[in-house]
Amino acid sequence: MKPRRFPQFGSVLAIILSMLLLYILPAANSSQASDKRRIDYSVETAAIKELKQAYRKASQDWEYVLQHYVDDQGRTDFKGLSKDIAPLENVINFISFASPEMTPGLFDSPQSVMAYYINSYNALAMYGVIEKGIPDGFTSFFSRAAFFKFRDVVIGGKVTNLYDFENDIIRPLNEPRAHFALNCMVKDCPRLPQTPFYAETLDDTLEQASREFFESKKHFYFDDKHKRVYVSEILDFYTEDFVASGKAKDLPQYINQYLVEPIPKNYKLRFIDYDWRINAQPEQGKVSISTNSDVDNASSQSAKNPIVKAALTLHSNESKASGLAHTLASESALLTTLSSTPLLATDVATDVLINESTNTPFILTSTPNQTTVLELYTSQGCSSCPPAEKWISRFVESDKLWTELVPINFHVDYWDYLGWKDPFADSTFSKRQRDYKRVGKANTIATPGFALNGRAWNGWFRGQSLPNRVAPLSGALHASVQNNIVDVSFNNINRSTSNTLVVHAALLGFGIETSVKRGENAGRKLTHDFIVVDYENALLSSNGDNAHAQQYVASLPLPSNTHIKAKKHALVVWVSDTNDPSPLQVAASWWLQGTESM
Repeated sequence: MKPRRFPQFGSVLAIILSMLLLYILPAANSSQASDKRRIDYSVETAAIKELKQAYRKASQDWEYVLQHYVDDQGRTDFKGLSKDIAPLENVINFISFASPEMTPGLFDSPQSVMAYYINSYNALAMYGVIEKGIPDGFTSFFSRAAFFKFRDVVIGGKVTNLYDFENDIIRPLNEPRAHFALNCMVKDCPRLPQTPFYAETLDDTLEQASREFFESKKHFYFDDKHKRVYVSEILDFYTEDFVASGKAKDLPQYINQYLVEPIPKNYKLRFIDYDWRINAQPEQGKVSISTNSDVDNASSQSAKNPIVKAALTLHSNESKASGLAHTLASESALLTTLSSTPLLATDVATDVLINESTNTPFILTSTPNQTTVLELYTSQGCSSCPPAEKWISRFVESDKLWTELVPINFHVDYWDYLGWKDPFADSTFSKRQRDYKRVGKANTIATPGFALNGRAWNGWFRGQSLPNRVAPLSGALHASVQNNIVDVSFNNINRSTSNTLVVHAALLGFGIETSVKRGENAGRKLTHDFIVVDYENALLSSNGDNAHAQQYVASLPLPSNTHIKAKKHALVVWVSDTNDPSPLQVAASWWLQGTESM
């Protein structure tokens, strides 16, 4: 979203620019410096005064919008508001240049900061719905990604998006009750009040909003017959904000403070599927659909409104948050691309077959230039992941496979509790994905998620092909497999790399089919390629160096899995720094041991 300019702010911006110019002008002597300080103080005082006046006007406009276009159930008359948009535009414009960081003189307490952020988030979301043409909702993965992650908003002169605003700015303030005040304008958000949040009464208002949240059967209810308690997925999305352990089983500790009677210890906690339909006031002559049926039929709701818990949605798991940065390609264009994905190849490369009778070593060798590595992080428990896996399967027949491109399909375990335990998921792969965020090479933890050459890549979401690049020099990686041992040597040309390196070996499976019986993909038969079915790693030790490179060697067990039926296998070996998951070099090829006969 591009910020708009209004006449009433022109003088404010002029004064701010004047202040900046005065501060950077050098003082010729002490007399001039003294005069400058007096001028600075005068200009600063005038600027703050006008900023405060502008803030009061924006607050009044926001109050007007809430009182005139939000009903007592928190539903918004978007169509009516779209015809009287000037007050809301004034609010959005003010937000675009004011923030606690850019205009600290407007915020004198933590409560004033939090109140401003909550009001800003809600106003930006409301305006976004109108800007998007008042859609029916964000019930698909693509629509949520487009609205929360790809739609730019401006706060205090900085371009961001609603997803990052919530996870990177609001959540670090450590106020879990804010989750019962932030409203993204869909039905299962907390009730949007008809008055703004004010700093002076923020604590009481947040406490009241929290109690109201748990009193609503839309967000919380008991199932005494089955000894279960159901709670909004908001507490699932942000578990670590509510309980220090970050574990869902401990959530009753937080919830009980808002209940008349605590949750019985023998009750199991379940989450209510999130309703992403727009929370608009019903039009005259139309009957509003009751949400009680959605609560009573929570298990069937996912089939109609599948919850894609991805960092590209409003909510994330490891934040349980996370990142994409630009606009999506049209959903139809992407689906057209996916529909042309070739079927799994049934031919098998024969030039890499290990000669078991003579026990000849199996050799993997890379070029000195870095080979492209495409990583996919996915889960059978994620309803948005099958299209991504279908897309990556197209590379099975690529003429660049193994020589210029190595795809790897990692299944993460953080969705296993949703009703279906992914048989290929491993906590090691979840940690690997988190490590990308830890080292600053990814903004979020989400499925499906891609990493290309050690950095988050979002091109798939925009229907883009893999980018062409000039492969940098990295060093040759050599692996020799014999007697179930992988002996590795690496010529590290990049001497700036840490001396502590680790080698990874993964056995990949192809054409693996799974019939999913529960969870978001219940009833579907999923087919996987490039999927990691076994994994090993070991530290590399320095073996001296020469004028051109550092030499590293290691030995590690050969990854193996005879329990999973696969049409093909491949063996992948790569090297990385111990503190950074980014592959420095990789070598891979088809691997025929343990492959199902064709």
